[in-house]
Amino acid sequence: MSEAPRVAATFTEAEPLLAALRSLREAGIDRLTVYSPVPLHEAEALLPRQDSPIRWYALAAGIAGCVGGFALCIIATRFFGLTVGGKPVVSWLPFCVIGFELTVLIAGLATMGTVFLYSRLYPRSVAEDYDPRFSVDTFGISVQCEDDARGKVADLLREAGADEVRGGAEPAG
Repeated sequence: MSEAPRVAATFTEAEPLLAALRSLREAGIDRLTVYSPVPLHEAEALLPRQDSPIRWYALAAGIAGCVGGFALCIIATRFFGLTVGGKPVVSWLPFCVIGFELTVLIAGLATMGTVFLYSRLYPRSVAEDYDPRFSVDTFGISVQCEDDARGKVADLLREAGADEVRGGAEPAG
C-alpha cells in the first residue's frame, strides 16, 4: 500500500506557520508533520493529539504479572504438598504479596520495553519532504492528502504565508 502524496511548505517565521496550522485544523486536515528548528509550544496545541499505546501495554503486563504471581503461588503449594495443620493450603492473603510484586515487576519491564520500542531510537531514513534548513532557521509543514485535495491544501498554505510550497498544484495566474 503506497502512502498518499504530500504537500510540503516552508516558512521563515513562526507566525505564518501557526496561521497555516490554524487553517489546516479548521479545514479538518490532521495528517501532517511539522518541522521546527526551535520548540513551538503554541504549535503543540494546534497539532492533532495522538494517544500513546504504552499505557495499554503496561496494563496488560500488570494483569499478566498479577495472574502469574497468584498462579505461581497456587501451583507451588499444590505441587509441594505443604503440611498446613488444617489451614487452607491456598491462602490468598500471603499470596497478595507475591502477586503485587510480580505485577509491579512485569508491568515495569513491559513499560520500559515499549517506551524503547515506541521512541523509535533505531536508525531510520530521513523523510522525503525533509529539508536540512528545518534544523537551522526554517519552519516546515508536510501534509499528507489525496490527489484531489492537493490544490486546496497548497492554497491554504500559500494564504497563510508560506514562502515555498512543493507538491501542490501551481498557483493560478
